[in-house]
Amino acid sequence: MATISTKERLPAVRQQTLPRTHARTHARARAKTWDAGLLLSITLLLVIGLIALFSASYSTGYYRYGSSTFFIARQGMFAAAGFAAMMLISKIDYRVYARFYKPIMGAAVVLLVLVAIPGIGTVTNGARRWLFGFQPSELAKLAVIVCFAYWIARDPSSVRSLRTMARPYGLLLIVFAGLLFLEPHTSATIIILGMAIVMLFAAGMRLWYFIPVGIAGGALGVVFYTQLEHVQDRINVWLDPFIDMANKGFQGSMSQIAIGSGGLFGLGLGQGRQKHLYLPEPQNDFIFASWSEEMGFIGALIVILIFAYLIYRGFTIARAAPDRFSCMLATGITAKLAIQTLMNLFVVTGIIPVTGASLPFFSYGGTALLMQMGEMGILLNISRYMRVDAKQAE
Repeated sequence: MATISTKERLPAVRQQTLPRTHARTHARARAKTWDAGLLLSITLLLVIGLIALFSASYSTGYYRYGSSTFFIARQGMFAAAGFAAMMLISKIDYRVYARFYKPIMGAAVVLLVLVAIPGIGTVTNGARRWLFGFQPSELAKLAVIVCFAYWIARDPSSVRSLRTMARPYGLLLIVFAGLLFLEPHTSATIIILGMAIVMLFAAGMRLWYFIPVGIAGGALGVVFYTQLEHVQDRINVWLDPFIDMANKGFQGSMSQIAIGSGGLFGLGLGQGRQKHLYLPEPQNDFIFASWSEEMGFIGALIVILIFAYLIYRGFTIARAAPDRFSCMLATGITAKLAIQTLMNLFVVTGIIPVTGASLPFFSYGGTALLMQMGEMGILLNISRYMRVDAKQAE
């Protein structure tokens, strides 16, 4: 990550506001348009994702709800609303999130507490993760990004001190990890910890700090493995899903069969077989397996390359951001996208155990898609103020 001069850093203000600076004014005059590559890649993934969703879900939709368009009709409405929200948010000054970092953090904590209360949160597949059709973990991810970005911008040296690393950074992660443990929501915990580490590393955290962080992460993994039966099952079956294909290894084995059946060019769009009540959740966590079966290695590679380009543009925007807060904000949003994408791809290919991480822009889920598009709107807004010298250096 490029070093940002002292003049370009956001001042450590006492009123929890981030006043406009001369650097910010000049940036506004020099960069008035969004990053074209970022906008194009987002649009492509959204369109391809809707096509993949319809193809993967029509059989399940007809079987469960009597309508082959059940999933795509709802996701299409959320996609349209999400795209409109992205364009609207892209015009909102990114500094507004620094002013409201405390309310965002407080709202995330309150919602995570509420969803953990029996009778309030909705239980699905043995986990209580939903609150009135919304997953509070999605807001928790954004809260960590905004809070970390604000704290780093306010005091860049805080990431180089064990005392300040423990509080506020470590304290916030412990609170969120503890509340997510109650659901339980392993994938969200991994994503939050992963993007937090990326942000702290980009901000200049001492390398040897990774030792206690690694120990803490390992300890957390042991706790999850010993205390959560579904985590034990996922890890044990991950080692060889075909030893229990009819039960615990059903998801992993069917996913690998679908991917392997696609070959180089696939069976053809809409011609997949595993989605017909063989592949679990073809419209959600395993949508990429269905896409790979129908479009083959070539189609899968195209999607992966678009994701890679989107992530590249995100980190490029972070590197060319006009100040430290926007740099960290863009870094966190891009890191979240990258980690969640990799987790999903690794799960469907059997590289890691099943974790329940959805594929951004592809998997069915209206509120998740809205949050993703909103975060892309923030990234687009930051791209409007990219430093000219960084753009020319690309």
